[in-house]
Amino acid sequence: MHGRGLAVWLLAGVLSGLLANSGAAQVRYRLQMAGVLSYEQNLPVFAALAQGFYDQEGVEVTRLVFGSGGAMRTAVMAKEFDFGYFAFVHVPLARLGGSPWKAVLALHDREIFSLVVRNELKGQVKRVEDLRGRTVGFSLPGAGSWMAANVFLRKAGLDPERDVRFLPLGGDPGVIYSAIRTGRVDAFSSWEPTTTRVLLEGLAYAIVRAWSDRDHREWYGSDRSLSLMLVTREDVIQRDPDLVGRVVRATRKGLEYVRSTSPERLATELMDHPRTREYFTGLQRPFVVEMFRKIRGGFGTGCLSRRGFEAQMRLAVQYQVVRQPITFEEFADTRWAGACP
Repeated sequence: MHGRGLAVWLLAGVLSGLLANSGAAQVRYRLQMAGVLSYEQNLPVFAALAQGFYDQEGVEVTRLVFGSGGAMRTAVMAKEFDFGYFAFVHVPLARLGGSPWKAVLALHDREIFSLVVRNELKGQVKRVEDLRGRTVGFSLPGAGSWMAANVFLRKAGLDPERDVRFLPLGGDPGVIYSAIRTGRVDAFSSWEPTTTRVLLEGLAYAIVRAWSDRDHREWYGSDRSLSLMLVTREDVIQRDPDLVGRVVRATRKGLEYVRSTSPERLATELMDHPRTREYFTGLQRPFVVEMFRKIRGGFGTGCLSRRGFEAQMRLAVQYQVVRQPITFEEFADTRWAGACP
C-alpha cells in the first residue's frame, strides 16, 4: 500500500473507532443503587443498563442491591446509597423520619400491588371481606406491599391487627412463592414476578387486580397513581445536581425504551444481555413476556404527577399508613423530569 493510501486507511480506522465509541461518555461517576426486586420498578433500569444509557451519561452503575423496601429505605436514609427505586410510601415515611428524600422521576404510573389468594380457597374467598380470620401476607412493615394490604383490608372493613393474621414475609420472591404454594399464607399483597407466576401456575387467583382499570379505580381511587419513583436525598441534590440529572436522563431513556419496545423483543434482549440476565435466572421466556405485557401499560413518560401524588397521599393518610401528609413540593423535585397534572 502506498504511503498516502496507508495514511488514509489509518485515519479511517481511527475515525471508525471514535464513532464506534461515541455513544459512551468518559466515566465521571460510579455508584450503586438500592431497591426491591420488582419488574414494574426495575424494568426501565434494566433497559437503561442493557442499552448503555448510563454509560452514555458518564455513569457506571457498579451494582444494583435488592432487599425488602423497609431495609433498603433504612440504607438510603443512613447514606449507604444515594439513589434508589422505591414505592410511594417510602418517601413520606423517610421525610417524616428525618431524612429529606425527593422523588426525581416517576417509573410506573399505576399501582402495582394485587391481592392474590391461594387456589384451594376459591369457593370460600370471593371478596376481601372473606379473608376474616385468615392469614394475609405482605413484605415488611413500611413497604409498598404493606401499604396496599392495609388499604385492601381496611377498605373492606377489616382491621389488620384484629381481624386477620397479618404476616410479614420479606421481599424475596422465592420465599413469597413458597408461602403461597405451601399454604403458609392464604392471601398475599403481591407484585411481579410473584403475581404472574402464581396465576400462570394455577396456585392462586386474584381478587384485586392492579392491571384492571376497574379494580384500580375501586381500590386505589384513581385510574393512575404515582406508584414507583427514582429517589434521592436533598443533600445529594445540593452536593451534585449534575449527577442527579445524569441518572434521571439515563433512567428516563430506559423508560422510553420499555414503552417503545415489544414485550417479546424486550424479554429476549434483557434475558440474554450480560448486564441484566442474572435478574431473570430461573424464569422462562413465555412467562417473562406475559409479565411484561401485563405491566407495560403503567409505564409513562417519567413526569411526576400531582394528581397521582394526591391520590396516593390521600390513601396513605386515610388508612393510617403515615401519621400525617406531606406536600407535593416536599415530595418531589421536578426540575429534571417535569411535573404533570
